[in-house]
Amino acid sequence: MRPEAPLPTHPWRLAEQLSPAAPALPGGPPLVLALDRREPLPEALRQALAASLAPAERQRLEALRQLADRERFLRGRAALRLLLGAWLALPPAAVPIEAGPHGKPHCPGGPPFNVSHSGDLILLALHTSRPVGVDVEQARQDLDWRPVARRVLPPAEAEALERLAAGGEGRAAAEGFLVAWCRLEAGLKARGLGLAGLGDPPQGLTIWDVAVPAGYRAAVAVMAHPAAGAGACPPDPPG
Repeated sequence: MRPEAPLPTHPWRLAEQLSPAAPALPGGPPLVLALDRREPLPEALRQALAASLAPAERQRLEALRQLADRERFLRGRAALRLLLGAWLALPPAAVPIEAGPHGKPHCPGGPPFNVSHSGDLILLALHTSRPVGVDVEQARQDLDWRPVARRVLPPAEAEALERLAAGGEGRAAAEGFLVAWCRLEAGLKARGLGLAGLGDPPQGLTIWDVAVPAGYRAAVAVMAHPAAGAGACPPDPPG
């Protein structure tokens, strides 16, 4: 099921919220936070964010060669640890983050979460108790969407995009594919599956489009059932 109204994002500036309080999470739609990798960070703050990572995450950060990749990983993972640390009353570096059977990270005792990034945008989605998945994609003029659409989208949906492109609406077709891809990827991530889950029709899944800046498309999904082993968030943030 997919509601019509897109969910808003809540901008988060790391320079202003290095020690965030745990925000109240809604019981229905997930909370979606947005970070911009171009936000200027003082060197002392950058070092503090790096220090909030686990040793394996710092090694992964150092192994990334592209500056954009380093910035996205540092900000996204550090922001996640800051938030989870606020809920669990733990130092960010001590927050337990584990990988599930298909590689999806989760936090034992904490709220379900998911992270996605593309271009300059980083999205963090969190829910009180239900598995959540989020995907954001930056539009590209050189996107060769047709072979991917034929492989991953339902035939009727792929054919509709092909007809749109054949009718001279190439840009609209490419944008339609990007919207469909974000919804598909968000659903797969909520279910904790990779593309191997394409042949397994989802059940009990709600998907929202997400309001993001021009040039991006995004979607977020939650499952109907609670996440196994997920801790329920307290009604009031810890002091």
